[in-house]
Amino acid sequence: MKGFSNRNICICLCLVVVLMPQAVFANSSWHWVSDYRPWDILPWVAAATIIIEVLAIWQIPKTKQLLKTAVTVVIANLVSFLLPYGILAAADVVHDTFQGALNAGPSYIVGVMFLLLTLAAELPIVYDILKPHVEKSKVLLWTIVFSNAATTAMVAIVERIITEGSW
Repeated sequence: MKGFSNRNICICLCLVVVLMPQAVFANSSWHWVSDYRPWDILPWVAAATIIIEVLAIWQIPKTKQLLKTAVTVVIANLVSFLLPYGILAAADVVHDTFQGALNAGPSYIVGVMFLLLTLAAELPIVYDILKPHVEKSKVLLWTIVFSNAATTAMVAIVERIITEGSW
């Protein structure tokens, strides 16, 4: 493929494999083995995500406005982190409580769909607000995409290492 090196293709395939959600759930007898659940680590991974994205978006396309960059990224991340939880909250129709919906199955929040939701939520917010403050808008666009992909992969890995369950 023109423009793609073997290294880039390999990186993309590795990200897809790491972020690929489970395809099949056997039954509803899932239980968490670890002391932590994905939502327990959310504040920590959200903070790390925001710091990484702010620094990347501030430094790579050179927005020159750290405070505006930070506030924009925080708002965009609030939207993107709450979106999947909102979808899970809609599962309350099936379960008695929101906590029941989260405990009903392997609710690893972060995966390919999370990345797509994150990009759908964050990209327009961050790009539209910070575009006037950079010289190269394409660099800003790709920095947003790659920093979100990197932080999503990081969160998915951390989530699967720290939280564990079984059927």
